[in-house]
Amino acid sequence: MVNGRTPRVRVYVRERGGKRSFYPAPRTPDLAACYWLRYEKDGKQAWQRVGHYDLVAREKLLLERRLSAEAQGFILPEDQGAEKASGSRVTLRVAVDAYLESLRVKNRPTKTITGKTYELGLFTGFCKKSYMDELVSADMLGFRDYLRSEDYAERTVYNYLMTVTTFLKKNGVYRIVGLLEAEDWPEIPRTDPEPYIEEEVRALQAVATEYQRLVIRFFVGTGCREQEVAHVEWADINWVRKTVWIHAKPDYGWKPKTAAGTRTIPLPDALLTDLRTLQATSTNSLVFPAKMGGVEGHFLRMFQELGKLAGVSNVKCHRFRDTYITDKVREGVDLPTIRKWVGHEDLETLALYAEALRHDDERARAAANRQERYTLGPQLVKTA
Repeated sequence: MVNGRTPRVRVYVRERGGKRSFYPAPRTPDLAACYWLRYEKDGKQAWQRVGHYDLVAREKLLLERRLSAEAQGFILPEDQGAEKASGSRVTLRVAVDAYLESLRVKNRPTKTITGKTYELGLFTGFCKKSYMDELVSADMLGFRDYLRSEDYAERTVYNYLMTVTTFLKKNGVYRIVGLLEAEDWPEIPRTDPEPYIEEEVRALQAVATEYQRLVIRFFVGTGCREQEVAHVEWADINWVRKTVWIHAKPDYGWKPKTAAGTRTIPLPDALLTDLRTLQATSTNSLVFPAKMGGVEGHFLRMFQELGKLAGVSNVKCHRFRDTYITDKVREGVDLPTIRKWVGHEDLETLALYAEALRHDDERARAAANRQERYTLGPQLVKTA
């Protein structure tokens, strides 16, 4: 839509050290900083990476020129020429736009599209190639090394590379595969389970409202992921069989993480009773909707605020899932059954929970203490 108003472009630098926050560029140039341009597009805040200070003036001028042209309803000659240079050549810009549009058509969550837009913007801002057929392995490797130089965690580097790889393969206008070999990907260290101890869960509930306590009980009583809880509807609860059905929600543009994520989970009797009470006053099809009625996207924020009040550190939504799985392993439920309830595709991940328990149970402690039989002489620390 033509509005005739040119969005204002502001210059920012990004704070390093893992904080990932932006602040207006200082009057005195910071030659070591990474510069960004902030502007508004379609009513939303957008960012464009510039890089070093000596590129700021040129990139800001070019962006303002392009935005001004778009606001007046026409395309700059250089952009038009680049996009139509040849029937066999596709620009990165066209391919990215096509890919993001395909996500919108598939009703992917707005949060997902926003994230992909940012990550692909990082890549196109870093890569100086104009056409898809110019991309080579060195561009991907260079992007990987750039992310590392900017102190991104290896997990984040892996995720961003996966976003770009998926875009290259599924943009719909120019398919590229095989730019990265297996050894080129970051090695992600195995993440051990981090279940809450019983006292931590009780502490969180002690400072929570009645509604928040019910949310916590649903998380810890089902082992569901954050988005699974956010999309559970009243129709998914079978009050007779006492189960909840986790499955795709096309109306919300959401589906489970994997095929195994579609599953049925048994619910505790007491939780069912309190959910019945909540349903009696609910006017929403979602069990735990956001305040404005849509899909809740701030469970983590809620839990972290409770954690501050309760003195519980390292609060994460996924730790409730770890707690559920750990409890089921400890209770002796067989791993294939647990796998179905939590939606894992294989047993390898669940084996980590069983392994963690082997280091933590009474038998492990007794075995560790038996090693003291080799000790000669008095203890260095006297006990009363």
